[in-house]
Amino acid sequence: MTRFWRVSLLGAALVGLVGWALPAQAQYQYQGQAQAQAQRAAPPQPAYPGPVYAQSTKATAPAGGQAPAADDPAFWAFSAGWFDVNKQKNEAFEGRIEYRAAQKFWIFKPFGGVMATSDRAFHGYAGVLIDLYFGRRWVLTPSFALGYYEEGDGKKISSGIQFRSQIELSYRFDNRSRLGISFNHISNAGINDPNPGSETLAITYAIPTDKLFKW
Repeated sequence: MTRFWRVSLLGAALVGLVGWALPAQAQYQYQGQAQAQAQRAAPPQPAYPGPVYAQSTKATAPAGGQAPAADDPAFWAFSAGWFDVNKQKNEAFEGRIEYRAAQKFWIFKPFGGVMATSDRAFHGYAGVLIDLYFGRRWVLTPSFALGYYEEGDGKKISSGIQFRSQIELSYRFDNRSRLGISFNHISNAGINDPNPGSETLAITYAIPTDKLFKW
């Protein structure tokens, strides 16, 4: 199977996944928002000492059914991984830092980042991502970005303009930080020949920006 068809099938799979997940996400978020509005509309409970006060506190605690997207902040994401994991001809260590915004434009969130390898390759990029929530703990994040690539002493990519597509699955902690695994592909989309492309398998830790300097 040629690279064109592999990339086309991956794109079609991502589109199908987003199309399947968005209706469920919308329904889940609607239910969470309705529950949150009902809680805000409820009259405040008097604070009495003793057992009655404890019962009141429990009744007014935030419910777990609130939509997970409602309280997701902006993130700094740090990744470490294996560059050229697929072909394994120009393998190297890869490190990445990304800023992922909280603002949403329809279903898309903007993000940007930089990548560097142990072979002194460099990639600066910016694009959009989609967070798909499965309950309150699991988040699937497909993303797409465009950027400039410098080869360094590493793999010869043949073009400074590189497109980057990625799929990431992460676990969401109570403080909204995430730990996940990602797989991405970079290529010039046939702008220049040759177009070898490369894939990276990485582990990512994303921390809310307001918690980064509060450890």
